[in-house]
Amino acid sequence: MAIKFSDIFNVNDINMNNQKLEEVLSKTKTVAETFGKKSAEHLEVSRKKVEILDAKTKLSRAYEKYGEMQYNALIGIEPNQQMLDDTAVKISQYREKIALLSEEVERAKAEFNEAVATATKKTRDAFQKEFDKMNKNEITVEPQNEENV
Repeated sequence: MAIKFSDIFNVNDINMNNQKLEEVLSKTKTVAETFGKKSAEHLEVSRKKVEILDAKTKLSRAYEKYGEMQYNALIGIEPNQQMLDDTAVKISQYREKIALLSEEVERAKAEFNEAVATATKKTRDAFQKEFDKMNKNEITVEPQNEENV
């Protein structure tokens, strides 16, 4: 159910063209809804950034474990080859996950920025068009005669 400006305020108290005001409020509402949807998308980007940080932490731990096993091999302690191979596989998986999530974040950020810019431009253009239309229709210049001066 849409709430109109005139439902909230007594129209007699306001000395404005109600139809124009309703149009402005409707356009503003549409823009607010668009930004609300985009904010939800932006929240998803933030979640992916957290996933990236988690994967980077796990990758760091895997590198540390792999390096420790390699160092042990260097000083003469025989490493468990299966553990070494499993850790190498985990490193590859984390690197791939980070790369994939990073691409998704960059793509989503670009889409978000483009959508916001487009919505802002459309809104600005609509308001400017309406403003120009109002100025042309409502401003009248009456010639003054010497008696009125």
